[in-house]
Amino acid sequence: MSIVAQTKDRTSDSDATSDFYSVTTPSTSHSTHIAPVPNFRYLYRQRLLLNRNWAEGNIEAKYIHGHEDSVYCIQFDSERLLSGSRDRTVRYWDLKTLECTRVLTGHNGSVLCLQYDARYVVTGSSDTTMIVWSFDSGVPIRTLRGHASPVLDVRFNKSIVVSCSKDWTIRVWDLELGVPLRSLEGHRAAVNAVHLWGPYVASASGDNCVKLWNVETGTHVRDFRGHDRGLACVQFDGEYIVSGSNDRTIRVWNAGSGDCVLTLPGGVNGGPSLGHTDLVRTLCFDRERIVSGSYDQTIKVWDFRTGELMLNLERAHTSWVFHVQTDVTKIISASQEDRNLGFH
Repeated sequence: MSIVAQTKDRTSDSDATSDFYSVTTPSTSHSTHIAPVPNFRYLYRQRLLLNRNWAEGNIEAKYIHGHEDSVYCIQFDSERLLSGSRDRTVRYWDLKTLECTRVLTGHNGSVLCLQYDARYVVTGSSDTTMIVWSFDSGVPIRTLRGHASPVLDVRFNKSIVVSCSKDWTIRVWDLELGVPLRSLEGHRAAVNAVHLWGPYVASASGDNCVKLWNVETGTHVRDFRGHDRGLACVQFDGEYIVSGSNDRTIRVWNAGSGDCVLTLPGGVNGGPSLGHTDLVRTLCFDRERIVSGSYDQTIKVWDFRTGELMLNLERAHTSWVFHVQTDVTKIISASQEDRNLGFH
């Protein structure tokens, strides 16, 4: 189902605890307060180690088994992983033991997308609905209905849910009440992915176009054009938008100007290029790295600034890669296989 990628040669938890903080005594003689402050030398050493491990590919694989069919979507934090599957379930996993701790059932179709925070889990399905669940109890709170075709992606914040669908539309919902607020229309094909940042949402569609919208007013801000074929994935951080396409390329856009500032070219089977040779199905990024997953069964890590290929996981999966997520130490990915794979 998915991949956990984590660098080797990390210090133990006890070492990290003792090294992370140093103690300083205030200069006033009458004060007895001793305040721990971060040990920046230790943090710097750890950052260099992590960067070296990413560059050298010092990783190993772990697998998690449990779903009965393909896994389409994932999200994780320091303690847990949530995954959604064609088997119509959402599963919680303990990242230390790799054991399933909870199963959510309620959809009548594949769980295609999910997001969670400390309050809620929101899922979207091929049954055309979304369910808002209690994160702590796993109890369904409400079902959102309105799309005419499968819900392909979902994002939410403190007040709204944004969903997109094969029906060409993006819909905005009140999170607490579950009522529709507005519909964003303008794409000419399925809207495959959305990413919410503040009052804006970026959308990627099979019509070859990325669009930026203001979700508070429902207005269309601008288009980002340059891909030659349909788009499958998008991420937005407030300044940059990164998109992946069936043209096998990844593009980085300046959200303010609409300009494409970097293109990661696709490859050809049997050719010299190191780019993806099939649909770029999923990606995520920070200001250091872009991580992408493809129907060519590979996961690639790119330098965000230069576009250089840093890491190429050619045997990450034996089938299509549907979703990747990352933090500074690991990559987790979901695929057509019914398992989780981890690189440590």
